[in-house]
Amino acid sequence: MFYIFEMANNHQGSVEHAKKIVDSFSDLAKKHDIKAAVKLQFRQLDTFIHNDFKKSDLKFVKRFNETRLSKAQFKEIIDYTESKGLVSMATPFDNESIDWLDELSVSVVKVASCSIDDWVLLNELATINKKIIISTGGASMETLKRVYDLFKHNKRDFVFMHCIGEYPTPHSNSNLKRIGQLRKLFPEIEIGISTHEAPDADSVVPLAVAMGCSVVEKHVGVETDTISLNGYSNTPEQMERAIEKVKWAQESINGESKKEKAALLSLKRGVYAKRSISKGEILTEEDFYFAMPVQEGQLNVSDIDKLVGSQAPVSVNTGEMIAFSFISDKEKSKKVAKIVNSSKGILKEANIALSGTESAEISCHYGLDKFAETGALIIDKVNREYCKKLIVMTPEQGHPTHHHIQKEEAFELLTGDCTLVLENREIKMKKGKPVVIARGIKHSFSTTEGCVIEEISTTHIPGDSVYEDPTINSLKLEERKIKVRL
Repeated sequence: MFYIFEMANNHQGSVEHAKKIVDSFSDLAKKHDIKAAVKLQFRQLDTFIHNDFKKSDLKFVKRFNETRLSKAQFKEIIDYTESKGLVSMATPFDNESIDWLDELSVSVVKVASCSIDDWVLLNELATINKKIIISTGGASMETLKRVYDLFKHNKRDFVFMHCIGEYPTPHSNSNLKRIGQLRKLFPEIEIGISTHEAPDADSVVPLAVAMGCSVVEKHVGVETDTISLNGYSNTPEQMERAIEKVKWAQESINGESKKEKAALLSLKRGVYAKRSISKGEILTEEDFYFAMPVQEGQLNVSDIDKLVGSQAPVSVNTGEMIAFSFISDKEKSKKVAKIVNSSKGILKEANIALSGTESAEISCHYGLDKFAETGALIIDKVNREYCKKLIVMTPEQGHPTHHHIQKEEAFELLTGDCTLVLENREIKMKKGKPVVIARGIKHSFSTTEGCVIEEISTTHIPGDSVYEDPTINSLKLEERKIKVRL
């Protein structure tokens, strides 16, 4: 998540008060270990406001004049922001302010909703090599497609922010369905939310995060005996509640129970011998009965298909529990052969050639019986100072979240579909477009129809993968990696 603390004019035209705001929200960012920016607004008031209205009582003209800061004062605030560990950010409302972005070393640029179709401003902003975050309030999809094309053509790094230009915005006017529309129409860029909701109202931000937003903007300020905030600006305490709700939403979305499997297993029926069974007998379902509890190392009723039709590898007595070891190696060989043949079929259909001499392994993080859900067939092509692998996945298969200690890699989709998740950011992979995965970055991937991924990396080192699920890390390498020949 990236948070934007929009200072707007809540600095009240005072550098010292601006620093108080920076101090408060820097402490908040450090406390919650979040990446955040403080955003200012640039307007060259001598030219921005028409001469006939410079001394008028129009609401915004009056407000802008009362909170005017000089270039040197903005510079002082920006330098202070960066020194406190926050990212500097600014919204230029006129072309005359664009030069300030470089002159004052602003790190991130914002486009306000009122400027979404200010083509004079946008055409110049699109030439700036900075991260650009664009609010979309009030814009039609046709306008957004044109904005997207402009910034994409100029190869800019930009974000679209869902926004409602109503101050404050009641939740009933939040139009959050538009987030899904933006993600569908512009899948290659980040989508965020800029909200003007009342600080003490129930926030829609956790819902927006659940819908895929990775950037959150809220107006902020600090109250004093003489300074009060408007109906949509947040004090540090109000902003902290919003951050905590976002964390709660993220935990709800991404959190997985580590106790679920054990809890459900304790409620299953274990497999017991209904009669004395001799070694070599062909087994039928009638040879067993099922009762609680499932003991350590015992098969449960869901494993019955592994038993029926196979030969008993050892003799057992009536009432004796049926252990994992009762499933013969022959059954394992059948499963391995099925996986290899299925993977080779995917490669053949995609016209991806094999020499036949490659070494390969089946990654089965939760065992062969769960391979259809979790795992992959990984084919080693080259492993020197550089490494090349092919990753073959069957339909509806996923690879669990992990990171590498030493290896850096890049994935390129050769065939099928693949959804790659980098640090909770979802990327729909496209053929011909490699995605770099730096060492230490948590990632997972999955497929709906099946896929083949080409992996190019630094040297592959066995045991370099660290999994988010500790049950995988607790397994020996040979327990979750089965060497096969193609």
